[in-house]
Amino acid sequence: MKLTQSKKQRISNNAIAYRLAKKKLKRFTKKIVGVTALFIVLSSFTFSNPSSEDDALLTVENLRELLIEEGVQHADIVLRQAIQETGWFKCTHCSLNRNNIFGFYYKKKYLSYDNWQECVRYYKRWQDRHYKGGDYYAFLKKVGFATDPMYVKRLKAIKIDSE
Repeated sequence: MKLTQSKKQRISNNAIAYRLAKKKLKRFTKKIVGVTALFIVLSSFTFSNPSSEDDALLTVENLRELLIEEGVQHADIVLRQAIQETGWFKCTHCSLNRNNIFGFYYKKKYLSYDNWQECVRYYKRWQDRHYKGGDYYAFLKKVGFATDPMYVKRLKAIKIDSE
């Protein structure tokens, strides 16, 4: 009978040790899962460089640079379009407050962009779809880019210092 009790005692001690180990493992797993979840959450954030393009100011130089970088055809004319549409990037009652520097609209509402660079990329896609070569001023008239009959004349009249 003593043999049976010591066997029971060993089983009890093993069961207790097993339960303690299981409990410690569970706590450890929770910590690992918590750290992993924290890592996943933190890695989903994008930390931008303070000098990232989103922070770039809309200036004639920055716009010209991006137009060329994106491969926009007739960048000098397109630059003038942005200047005309936004009043030298100073208008308060135009599409500029939506980062829409070219005055694009759909169903009588201005399109909105996260930043002015996104608008330039949209212009490039629009231009690739519609422009098939030739006189760019004539193209702008043909597609009705502006309702003002003096639009092309106004574009040609814009003088930019660095030209």
